[in-house]
Amino acid sequence: MSAAALRKKTVCPLDCPDSCAMIATVEGGRVTKLQGDTAHPYTSGFICRKMGRYPERFYGKSRLLYPQVRTGVKGSGQFRRTSWEEALELVAARLEDTCARYGGESILPYSYAGNMGAVNRFAGYPLFHKLGASRLDQTICSATAGAGWSYHCTDMPGTPPENCRQARLIIAWGINIKVSNVHFWQYVAAARKRGGRLVVIDPYCNQTARTADRHLRVLPGGDVALALGLAKHLLEATLADDNPGEACNGYQEWKRYLLQLDWLELVRESGISRKQIVQLAEELAREPKTFVRIGIGLSRNSRGGMAVRAISALGALLGLYEGGEGRGILLTSGAFQGDSSRLTYPQLAPSQTRLVNMIHLGRALTSLDPPVQALVVYNANPLSVNPDSSQVLRGLQRQDLFTVVHEQVMTPTAKYADVLLPATTFLENLDIYTSYGHFYVGVAQPAVEPYGEARSNFDFFQALAGKMGFDDPPFQQSCEERLLDYLDSLQGLPDSCKRGTLLDGEYRLSERSCVSRKRSSWQRSYSFINDSDHRLPAYPALTPAGESADPDLLSRFPLQLITPPHPDLLNSTFGEMYSDFPGEVLVHPTDAENAQVQDGKLVTLENLRGKTRRFARITEDTQQGVVVAEGIFWHASTDAEDSEQLSGVNSLTSQKLADMGGGATFHESRVKISALP
Repeated sequence: MSAAALRKKTVCPLDCPDSCAMIATVEGGRVTKLQGDTAHPYTSGFICRKMGRYPERFYGKSRLLYPQVRTGVKGSGQFRRTSWEEALELVAARLEDTCARYGGESILPYSYAGNMGAVNRFAGYPLFHKLGASRLDQTICSATAGAGWSYHCTDMPGTPPENCRQARLIIAWGINIKVSNVHFWQYVAAARKRGGRLVVIDPYCNQTARTADRHLRVLPGGDVALALGLAKHLLEATLADDNPGEACNGYQEWKRYLLQLDWLELVRESGISRKQIVQLAEELAREPKTFVRIGIGLSRNSRGGMAVRAISALGALLGLYEGGEGRGILLTSGAFQGDSSRLTYPQLAPSQTRLVNMIHLGRALTSLDPPVQALVVYNANPLSVNPDSSQVLRGLQRQDLFTVVHEQVMTPTAKYADVLLPATTFLENLDIYTSYGHFYVGVAQPAVEPYGEARSNFDFFQALAGKMGFDDPPFQQSCEERLLDYLDSLQGLPDSCKRGTLLDGEYRLSERSCVSRKRSSWQRSYSFINDSDHRLPAYPALTPAGESADPDLLSRFPLQLITPPHPDLLNSTFGEMYSDFPGEVLVHPTDAENAQVQDGKLVTLENLRGKTRRFARITEDTQQGVVVAEGIFWHASTDAEDSEQLSGVNSLTSQKLADMGGGATFHESRVKISALP
């Protein structure tokens, strides 16, 4: 590092529980290195290998540097360069015309968590409210898990991850810690060094399971049955303390239900033997210093909300919400709560408009009535990440659909834009970042000036609002003013925190991060029973499976597909670095033999929605009947003749919603696999 190099604090913006604090080395106005900030207690000075390569992405050949207007057919990626002035005038005119001809609801914004900074993530909301556009129900990731948690836990925060350091028994339930929560591993390692044990519950043997003391290969969607089985044995063997339960509403009703459950049904639904269930239940009873880390991925099926409900009830039965040394349960932190209206300004809307679930984007673009006439995409790559992406593709191909994409690189979605606008990255933005995996908050200043002509989400939407003649107070704000206004509403900050210190790069620990709760406190928050929704069982219970158990589909598509994270991707981010690689699919040897597929060869995965190709990896890391396609790789065709018919892995997943929260069912699609001729 040269003497003139600068070290600037920043925060990772990606949709990951770790929300790493980082140091950007800047030399000659360019970012030359990213590393973890040693001053941040959770980041502890290291970052994942994905973010270590971020400067390569920042300055890569796929980076979009100036506004462009489509010249070729949709999807061809053919554009001409233009100015921001012309681009804003074109977008403003088309949106005004669309409103005049079809009404504001004919405009649909599509965004999610490509940037987790609070200001830039929600930067488009004020404008879309002002236009009376359709609202997007942002459910694609954690909505089901969150709904399952709050159904019994209300707003109770999770246990700080640091508490795991003293645990004697750690349960990693549906989470590949080493890939999608790598900084939590430091506490697992510390606990194991003191003699603690790690049990992984997951359908396949992932990186974390390979290093565990025990791995339970639950069936996809079988987490409900396993959690109920554990609770059932605790009660039958009188291993659970009735006092916590007695003080919680609905305990006796749930207890009666558990005691009448059939063990054969629990074993069949979970895929775990009764002996294994009993063994783990008795270990949980013996070990008060138990920490349960719940993954969001286990909620992405028709019983996903119920899975979180059942695990949360098991945690209550074990008294884990009391905290104490080495004890706890963590899904998401819930460390900070702010007034989102200071970011989104819903009061600008002339009336409440229709709500479109983002899971149903394919349906919305092809059959919604009245139709969507304009689509504005930012912070997202729906053609890759949305379920049933084959239908999303048909919608994007509509000649009458006006599509604006504000993006950092040329994604598969960006190729279908009519107007393509360059977006900044977190290294060029001012923003505030909280976390759903730890209890710290931080503000990041720009590390470098915007690259090329890129603009932040905030600057883009403020400029577009101005071009459309809107002068409401929210459209007059600077980014810092909006950030500080939101910061004033943020609950969880310690009383001693001065907002100016956050702007200077300090990190603050939430006051909600207590590691010990009085029993009476969590009992008032927790209820085993909730009858507020007549469509759902009032207490955690077995419910029917979805597509994965459909006998007709099973006869034609014998394999269940799950799509967990890949270590080199975060959702579809970084996909441009692997544009020539379609990814692998893990196939059990028996299934490979039945389908006559060979290790290392390209295979086709197919169902009624679409098809894709991956390289087969034949391995016993997965169980028979389950194929595992890690990562959302961008479509990489190996055969030009088939490029029109093939797309990414989400061409196989369904628009069907999970049982709670309106979330997706990514992990229960039925498919068949075949070798290429």
